[in-house]
Amino acid sequence: MIRFGETNTGPVPVCCGEWGVQVLAGQENPNKSRWWGIGAIGTFLLGHVKTLLSLFSMGKTGGAVLSAGVAIVFYAWLYQWEFAVGVVVMVLMHELGHVMAARQKGLPVTAPFFIPFLGALIMLKRNPRDAVTEAYIAMGGPVVGTAAALLCFLLAWVLGHPLFYVIAYIGFVLNLINLLPIHPLDGGRIAVTVTRWMWVAGLLSGIVIVIYIKSILLFIVWALFSIDLFLRFVWRGPNQGRSYTLYGRIDRKIDEIAYANWLISGYQYTGDLEFTTYSDLEGRQWVEVYWDLTGATQKFEMQEQGIVKRVHSTSVEYKWNQAPKRLVMKVEIDYIPHENDQYYVVSRKVRWRYGLAYGGLALFLMLMMWAVHMKIPPFVGFM
Repeated sequence: MIRFGETNTGPVPVCCGEWGVQVLAGQENPNKSRWWGIGAIGTFLLGHVKTLLSLFSMGKTGGAVLSAGVAIVFYAWLYQWEFAVGVVVMVLMHELGHVMAARQKGLPVTAPFFIPFLGALIMLKRNPRDAVTEAYIAMGGPVVGTAAALLCFLLAWVLGHPLFYVIAYIGFVLNLINLLPIHPLDGGRIAVTVTRWMWVAGLLSGIVIVIYIKSILLFIVWALFSIDLFLRFVWRGPNQGRSYTLYGRIDRKIDEIAYANWLISGYQYTGDLEFTTYSDLEGRQWVEVYWDLTGATQKFEMQEQGIVKRVHSTSVEYKWNQAPKRLVMKVEIDYIPHENDQYYVVSRKVRWRYGLAYGGLALFLMLMMWAVHMKIPPFVGFM
């Protein structure tokens, strides 16, 4: 998955989920209650991913390794450990495709973070400036993920081991599902470069696929996508009345404040703060917030261009147990995203190029799924 921005709307799953595990079975899961419980746990973890990341003091790579290990343990609980490792590797290669594409476009990105039974996600620290960049990053995941699945298929063909066929099939399924033109899946982001009418096709085909594979997780994604389309194009129009919040904090040492003795009386300011906002030559928007009592000026980077409506303090905390003692103000920046009229302007040549690449990749994935069935038809019962 890719996540754009750090707003109050929560994480935005984009790429990779493990719906293919259920697809492989070709039948109803005998442990429905367990799957519902796992789904609930996974949804909770996805909604609190920022909190979970803060628990890892191991850095970006350490957090990715630890979360991958947790995912392997969960999958091994239901299947054999070799299969669990293979699924995580397929998801990892998909996410690394997004990471490489984002870095090629000069966008900072985090390491992949795995969430069992929901997949994995990365976070872009800055939004793309145009639809072509967004599509390029989205395409990176399925391209690299498909290459990894193909390599696994060739390895299975050489060794004749059914395990590699199963893992390859998982890879093909995951990447094909992620090509559905449903935002925020990869296909939904690629569609903005080809034509946004593909979203309508995704709306219609998505529910058919949900019914066919009986995936509650994919249904949730489809339902959120449907609601977003209705609010954007029917009810309110693009971004009309839709406000977002960026959270931050201003941290000052007590001994750096000129009138620190005033603070002992229990200073608790909540209200509007003075601010200025500007953009640099790279298109990044900044908000400078001024805290008059302490004389502090803190600069915050916006994850997307927006019209800042209000900057205000929500609380002030006294860190007396730390050395040195500190005063911390929590800040909220309310803004309305700026809809760039040129964002979706794409040349006809580029539209055809991405359209052919999208269609060709989807067709190749379907052919490879058929090839796996031809090579080892009884593989469904392997797990």
